Amino acid sequence: MNQNSFEELRLTGQLPSPSGVGMQILRLTQGDDFSTEEIGQAISADSALTGRLLKLANSAESGSVEPVTTIGEATIRLGIRTVGNVALGLSLVSTSREGGCAAFDYDNYWSKSLARAVTSQGLSREFGKGVPAELYILGLLAGVGSLALASVHPDAYGEMLSQRTDEGFEEIEQAERERFQISHSEVAACILRDWGLPENFGDTVRDFERSWEADQVPTLSNQTEILRGADLIARILVANDDTSEAEYKDMAAKYEQLQTGSGLEPEAFQRLCSTVAAHWREWGKVLGIPTAGRIDFGNLEGRAAQAVARKEEQQGNGAAKATALAPRGGTSPDGAMHILAVDDDPSSLLLLKRHLVRAGHHVTTATNGEEALRLALEESPDLVVADWDMPELDGVNLCQALRKIASGQRIYFLLLTGVEGEEGILQAFESGVDDYVLKPFNPRILMARIHAGRRIIALQTELDRERRKQEKQNMELQVLTRKLRSAALTDPLTGLSNRRYAMKCMAQAWESSTRTKMPMSVIMMDIDFFKKVNDTYGHDAGDAVLRVTAKALQTSCRKDEDVCRIGGEEFIMICAGASGVEATAAAERLRKTIEAQSIPWKGVDHKVTMSLGVAERSDCMESPDDLLKSADQAVYVAKESGRNRVEVADASEPNANNAGPGLRESA
Repeated sequence: MNQNSFEELRLTGQLPSPSGVGMQILRLTQGDDFSTEEIGQAISADSALTGRLLKLANSAESGSVEPVTTIGEATIRLGIRTVGNVALGLSLVSTSREGGCAAFDYDNYWSKSLARAVTSQGLSREFGKGVPAELYILGLLAGVGSLALASVHPDAYGEMLSQRTDEGFEEIEQAERERFQISHSEVAACILRDWGLPENFGDTVRDFERSWEADQVPTLSNQTEILRGADLIARILVANDDTSEAEYKDMAAKYEQLQTGSGLEPEAFQRLCSTVAAHWREWGKVLGIPTAGRIDFGNLEGRAAQAVARKEEQQGNGAAKATALAPRGGTSPDGAMHILAVDDDPSSLLLLKRHLVRAGHHVTTATNGEEALRLALEESPDLVVADWDMPELDGVNLCQALRKIASGQRIYFLLLTGVEGEEGILQAFESGVDDYVLKPFNPRILMARIHAGRRIIALQTELDRERRKQEKQNMELQVLTRKLRSAALTDPLTGLSNRRYAMKCMAQAWESSTRTKMPMSVIMMDIDFFKKVNDTYGHDAGDAVLRVTAKALQTSCRKDEDVCRIGGEEFIMICAGASGVEATAAAERLRKTIEAQSIPWKGVDHKVTMSLGVAERSDCMESPDDLLKSADQAVYVAKESGRNRVEVADASEPNANNAGPGLRESA
């Protein structure tokens, strides 16, 4: 994983992140030594979250009759884990609900993430694998790497997505590494670790998107397969008329595999999927995320046919029309803005809306502060005009709630008030209000204040445009820097890491082994009779052998194994934390892989073999050079003993041969 590339992404300040309250609750609920009081205090700092939780606790789904009025009561009724899930979901959605990457479907992303979260939790509970609340968090965050790349590199990532609409996971990851020097799954793993989540979460998000093999029956026996199965169900739930017939058929076939591997009868598995789908819709209402209607899991093939028929009908009628959201900030040609008008008095609200619409603005209305807060989070208006005196959440408290949220901080807030005293006006401005108009308002004064607000918004929009331009230039420079750095550490012929990287990695592994007292081993590898290949078939054939061999070695690598080309036909694998016995087993695995490899050249398949030497760090070794020389001596013994074999170095004689890596003759 490229940690340096992730650090550069983090330094931009554009990575998605929960709000301060969301992060605090996430960290509290990851441990066991927290109390309901601590959770309640953290939640109370966010009025939007407080309102959502009280609404959820008092909803029909909770099955309660006595209304709760405090966060403590809501936490007890819902459960601490549910409260943590709501906090994480709401804070992430509110800060990253939309963005500047045109090709990234933010609504689809959040809908699928929520579906995956709820399904992961349901499958975990049904099959007793993992902790359901943890699987919910893992499901919600598993795709956060894509959101991160769309946030940091909106233009470049959007361009890449537009060019690769029909490609699979491996192709997209490869394209991401080529362009950004890091893939979305690696970014996700880094983010989860950065947020203090369990280490195995990162391993899971790196693997879950890989499809099951054609002859493999998923068993839902571990965390990765639970998440992989949940992702499939999520894809089925969010599928729409834009989903192709081939995609529908692929999902239907994999659904059958998943049902078979689950061990449940078809009807029982369908009921389970229908239940999690219902929970998905309920959570969608709580978090303000779009969801789909009821789905017949017993007739997915029929659903595919219906979708294809609808698509053909739309195309025949010319009904398919492209839509685009206008950028916020009053950037339409006529200067119209999206304004949210809030007043609990219907006649005053109607009058206010009439004046605003007459001025050419698009107006959304709300009759109370809570409704206005929800609409502001969902629609991100340019300007809010709100009455101060409203029940439950008044205009000033509404402004305070918005100012605690990143998207709400950008909204221009105009307060309608009957308060003329100095103290009241000062209180309003201290709460974050941008301007005010006395009630009953004079329409001309109101529109003059609206016009002044529009100028401020336009200036802010222009500053944002310049900032995005500067950020884009910085991102392009960072990408170029990463590419240059990667090129300096990469062998251009094979694509493996080069000798410089190998020596750096060796030094780091040696230092870690010294500090932790953990073992470390290296495997030196040398292609047999490589000089003869070049002499007989030419250097083009030799290059082909090196490329195919390098790819086979890279494919055979496992976690904590780094393979590099250090020169000519020589390769090295650094096995951090591995004993000599473990490294010997890895070497034999590599030897068999290369022996079984066919290398096509001018219509004929050729075979090559490798001699491998294994060395484990011992107390008599003083530096990484001693370990390398010991492994190199073992390769020499393998060559002398007939080649195509693995030899283990004598740990008591690290310097038995003075030849260092890359100094032996090709043989």
